[in-house]
Amino acid sequence: MLIDDKTAEKFAEYMNKYPKLYESLAKITQENIPKSLNRPFIVDLGVGPGFLPLGIHRLIPDAYIAGIDPVPKMLELAKKHALEHDFKKFEAVLAVAENIPLKSNSTDMVVSRFSLTFWEKPDEGLTEIRRILKPGGRVILETLNRDCPKWKLFFIKLHMLLNAAGKEAINYHIDSYKYAYSADQVEKLIRDANLKIIKKDGNKGEWKNLFIAEKNLNK
Repeated sequence: MLIDDKTAEKFAEYMNKYPKLYESLAKITQENIPKSLNRPFIVDLGVGPGFLPLGIHRLIPDAYIAGIDPVPKMLELAKKHALEHDFKKFEAVLAVAENIPLKSNSTDMVVSRFSLTFWEKPDEGLTEIRRILKPGGRVILETLNRDCPKWKLFFIKLHMLLNAAGKEAINYHIDSYKYAYSADQVEKLIRDANLKIIKKDGNKGEWKNLFIAEKNLNK
């Protein structure tokens, strides 16, 4: 499900109001990068308007981050925000999860915030993640929860309305749940990709789940 330019812009405007959402995931990313790794190479898969890389950059200034997204407007916004913050170790890459234009065993960390919902073939996307990760490299997935109750989605929509998100951003976010996966489905996809789950957080009634998985050190 690709989005048009107006929706991308409205989504960026709305999410810019909530930096703590990105700061939290940036902190988790920092905690999962070995302290001995001075200049990690991190991929933000589904980078959107580029707020997560900025959060990671603040915590890990020497990290090089590639932001991958299939939507040109999102990459344009991500590059704009990186330039505004003088973030020179950022590269925007137009690509899909199922075909990541990076070498095998080249990446220390892959982070993805809610993009799994939009992958055409999530099994192939996770296989690609495993391919590009170095042995011992980790993937952090924040995923929308298909089992989030409808009453909770109603209040999310109401909150967005009251905060002037705009109908484009509201429809984009709420419609995303139609294509979301349950925690059990995500866990199976990760295991089928031969990645070892080392942490999972969330329950059936929450609006999102978190998974952290690792590529085997010997492969």
